[in-house]
Amino acid sequence: MGILIVFQQYHQHKSPALLSLLYQQIFLISFFTYGIWGNIILREILSDIELNTVLESKLSIFLPVLGLPFLLVSWFMLIRFVYLINGIKITTRFSYLFFSLFIVSTILFTVFIQKGIIKINLNADLFIIRVFVLTNLLVHIFVFMPFMKSKTSQKDASVVEFDKKKIMAYFAGVLTYSLVAFYFDVAGFFSVCLTIILLFGVSIYLPVIFRLSKTVKPEQTVSIIDFESFCRFYDISKREAEIVREICSGKSNKEIAETLFISLQTVKDHTHRIYFKTEVNSRIQLSNLVREKTEKTAIQS
Repeated sequence: MGILIVFQQYHQHKSPALLSLLYQQIFLISFFTYGIWGNIILREILSDIELNTVLESKLSIFLPVLGLPFLLVSWFMLIRFVYLINGIKITTRFSYLFFSLFIVSTILFTVFIQKGIIKINLNADLFIIRVFVLTNLLVHIFVFMPFMKSKTSQKDASVVEFDKKKIMAYFAGVLTYSLVAFYFDVAGFFSVCLTIILLFGVSIYLPVIFRLSKTVKPEQTVSIIDFESFCRFYDISKREAEIVREICSGKSNKEIAETLFISLQTVKDHTHRIYFKTEVNSRIQLSNLVREKTEKTAIQS
């Protein structure tokens, strides 16, 4: 449901922020399917088999960890989404740092458990769920941070206005399902079902908010910035900025290579990265984006 709602909104507004939210929903549902339902189904299948206590404990740990890549990308896309709607561009350096930190932490965590450095003194299922819950709360600190800063003039106004009341309601939901999940063993099967229902409910909160809220009027979506601010927002380097200028002037790749004294392949590589950063697919789309976002004099300077 969440994926369908966001897809419809993205198809209508073509917003980079909504594209990030769409990816977030896709990977979150993938984690639910693989990391949660897959784990439950497999445990039910193995319930009739007498497993060694140690082996059962390791299965409880490693099966959810295999679904971690889906959750990791979902977390990153959620952070990217809230930063975009607050006019903050996530740099490539932050992306590398985010994924590297989690990958290294996961590997060390798994190795420490396997070597017995981290000892599980309680139910293995409860242990891994609490780890996920605490990590999820840590990630949501980064999600909440942009809303505590002052409003910027470069918000992604192609989506609905998202005030602090709405984000506080979302965090109330996150805290609620985190608390229930942290003590999911208290009421047995009822707690498990309640946790899953709350997880799904909160996960579609953001898409539903966008579906029900009033969209910003088209005349409010135009935010004129200078070319340098455009490059900073999309994390475009100095060399890439030169190529953007040449593309906007209508030059071909060969002409750009001759003008900047670089190889044709270098121009193509830079152009590909520019397309990726600005989320466009052609020179025309790039030129239109620059024209919409910047002052005309900035391109000519």
